[in-house]
Amino acid sequence: TLTLEESTWFSGAEVNCSTSRDQIPTSDQISVKRGGQRPSIIIYKPDKSVSDSDSVSLVCEVSSSDLANVYVMWQVNGGQYKEGNSMTTIVKKDNTLMVLSYLTVTGQQYNSAEIACAVKDANIQNDFQPRTSSPSKTSSPPTIRLVEFGQSIMCIIENFYPKSLRIKWKKEGREVRGQDWKTTENDSGSYRAVSVLEANLTSLSPGAKYSCEVTHGGKMYSDNLLYRAKFSLKINPPQAKDLFINKKAVIDCVITGDNQKEVEGATVLWTVGGQSPATRDVRVGAVNQTESSFTKTSTLTLEESTWFSGAEVICSTSRDKIPTSDKISVKRGGQRPSIIIYKPDKTVSDSDLVSMVCEVSSSDLANVYITWQVNDGQNTEGNSTTTIKKDNTLIVLSYFTVTGQQYNSAKITCAVKDANMENDFQPRLISTSKKERPVPDPGLYIQCNNDISEEDEFNSLWSTASSFIFLFLFSLVYSTVLSLSKMK
Repeated sequence: TLTLEESTWFSGAEVNCSTSRDQIPTSDQISVKRGGQRPSIIIYKPDKSVSDSDSVSLVCEVSSSDLANVYVMWQVNGGQYKEGNSMTTIVKKDNTLMVLSYLTVTGQQYNSAEIACAVKDANIQNDFQPRTSSPSKTSSPPTIRLVEFGQSIMCIIENFYPKSLRIKWKKEGREVRGQDWKTTENDSGSYRAVSVLEANLTSLSPGAKYSCEVTHGGKMYSDNLLYRAKFSLKINPPQAKDLFINKKAVIDCVITGDNQKEVEGATVLWTVGGQSPATRDVRVGAVNQTESSFTKTSTLTLEESTWFSGAEVICSTSRDKIPTSDKISVKRGGQRPSIIIYKPDKTVSDSDLVSMVCEVSSSDLANVYITWQVNDGQNTEGNSTTTIKKDNTLIVLSYFTVTGQQYNSAKITCAVKDANMENDFQPRLISTSKKERPVPDPGLYIQCNNDISEEDEFNSLWSTASSFIFLFLFSLVYSTVLSLSKMK
C-alpha cells in the first residue's frame, strides 16, 4: 500500500507498481485524469411527501463537458463521509460526462437530517476542497432583502421550499404594483424569486417607506426599505490659471443630491495636512439645481507653496451621522520637465485659425499646470490637454488655438508649473513667434563679414596668376606654329 498526499495525486504524477517472476518483470501504472473547470452538482430527491417509515433514494449528479476523475461521498448531519450505494457514469449526446452517485436513507433521516453530497475532482484550478450540495427536505421559510437598483427597488427572496408563494408591494402602507420575475430552483433544491418595483410604475419618493410582503406556506414574511435620495461628495483639483495669476490653489468640494433640504443642510469640513484651514480661506456657495439634482460647492483657497508641498487635502460631510469624504494631493515628480512648442510649418493667412501644441515631458513627471500667453498678456488655459505615455516617458500636451493675425504678429508663450523635487514653483516659459528664424549652422554657411582687405588681397593674387597662365599658353601656341612653318 502506497500513501500519497492528495496534492501529489491530483498533480497528475504517474504511479507505477512493478515486480518480477522468474526474472520476467510485470508492472501496472495509474494516474489521475485532470479536467477543466469544476463541475456542477445537483441532488435529485422525491417530489412528494415521505413518511418516516419509508426508504428514500437520493441521486447526486456531477457533470461537465470536460470532467476529471471525480470522487463522491455523502454526509448525514455533518457526520463521517461514506460512499453511496452505487455509482454510474453516463455520456450524454451533447458530450457532457455525468457521474451519478446513489444513496438510500430512511424516511426519518430524510425528514429530519441534513444530507450532503461532497465532491472532489482533479481540475485545472488545483482546487482540492470538497464541494457540497444539500437537498431541501421539508418546508423552508424564505429570507427576504430589499435593495436599491438604479431608480427601482428589488425584493430578493431566497432559500424557500416549496415553490409556491405570493408577493405584494406597499408604499407607505398602500398597495402598489410590482413586477415578479420567474422563480428559479437552486442546486440545493430550494427556490429563489425576485420582484421589482419599477420607477415608471410608481414614483419613488425620498423618505418614503416601501415594503415587500411574501406569503409562503400560509405565513406572511416582509422586509422594509426607507428610500433615500442620492447623495454624493466629490473634490475637484485646482485650476492652472489660479496658480499662475494669483499663485493660489483653489479647490472645490461639490455636494450633489436629489433632496434639496439635505444638500442645503450638509456642512462641509476641510483639513489640510491634518489641520483645519483658516475660516477666511473657505467659501460656501448657494445651492444650485441641475435637472433633477441639487449641488452646493465649498471652495478652499491655499497658497501655492502649501499645495505643492504635497499636503493631503480632505473634504468631508455627514448624512444621518454617517460620514462621507474625498481627498486629493499633488503628485510630486523629479527634475523639472522639458518643454517644446510645435507650430505649423507653412504660411498662415490672417483669416486662418492656427492650433499650437505645448509638449511637457519627463520620465518622472509630476502634476503639471499649463497656461498660454499672447504678447505677455493674461494667462489662459489651452483648449484641451492630453496625457500620453511613451517609452517610459510621460508627456502632457496642451493645445491652444489663435487667429492667423495673432500668429503672424504676436509672441505666443507656453507657461508651465510643476510639483518637482526642487520645490521650484516659478513658471518656466517658452515662447515662439512667426518672426523667429532658425539659427544657421556655421558649418553650412559662408561667413560674409570678413575684412575687406583680405578679399582685395585674394583678388590681386588671382589676377597675377591668371596673367602668367595666359602668357604661358600664348608662348606655347606661337612656338608650335613657328615649328610647323619651318618644316614646310
